[in-house]
Amino acid sequence: MTFWPPYVREVLRRHGLPVDAVSTGAGGTFPTFLVGSYVAKFFPRRFDGGECFRIERWLHTRVLDHLEIGAPRHVAHGYLFQTRWRWPYLVTTRPRGASWRETDISAGAQESVALQLGASMRRLHDIGCPDGPIWRRDLLSELRATCADRHRRRGILPTRLVEQIDDYLAPPSATRRLVHGDLYADHVFVSDAHLVGIIDWGDALYGDPYYELPALFFGTFGGTKRLLRAFVQGYGWALTSDFAHRAMTMTLLHEFNPLGDHLPSLDDIGSLHELAAKLWQL
Repeated sequence: MTFWPPYVREVLRRHGLPVDAVSTGAGGTFPTFLVGSYVAKFFPRRFDGGECFRIERWLHTRVLDHLEIGAPRHVAHGYLFQTRWRWPYLVTTRPRGASWRETDISAGAQESVALQLGASMRRLHDIGCPDGPIWRRDLLSELRATCADRHRRRGILPTRLVEQIDDYLAPPSATRRLVHGDLYADHVFVSDAHLVGIIDWGDALYGDPYYELPALFFGTFGGTKRLLRAFVQGYGWALTSDFAHRAMTMTLLHEFNPLGDHLPSLDDIGSLHELAAKLWQL
């Protein structure tokens, strides 16, 4: 790692922050670096980096610092360069503890964190509608229009189920909330039995709160219903008769294909309704 450290140090010096050893953050799409008690994140042109920067900057400067959900604190933001791709960056505080993926906590501690995470997401979802053009994009409608085609290309679901998608999807909901949308195990930080941080807000959107569930359930909870029940309890989520249908709809729509390695055997699954019940019925 020789390319990025000089730029990381330049950013820290620019904002009067102490310069320490630079190490690479775990995982993630964008270049992210740990320096002492700070995190520096750079946004490339690819992967909608400019939009992700605008979303994260907006949330960190207007919402997250005032919301008790354990998000890192905003420290600084800016641009590395003034021409061509300017490489926007954010500097935040470094969360305590370790990511859910890196921890080895007991089943009881996991349930406790799931309860806390539910309460935190409820606080996020309950804030008012953000203003500004970045929140007017209807990403879920865009994902709905391409849903079946994306699943054909992925080849994870059998053809008989992919062919049912357009007729299966639940109607769009009029309920809209501020949603993190990417609650994978690398983005939830834990210390002992406590939720201490939620990071990586660049995929946040204003839309159906059910979009919050697939990445969390499959990407963090590993498809464990005991933890989903704890989250739902902490949130106060109403388990209506259409819960499984709406959660399965968001699973199919989700931008990042959260099913991953958590699909059960599909040999005896004849319909998406059956799959929804198997995965999501509580």
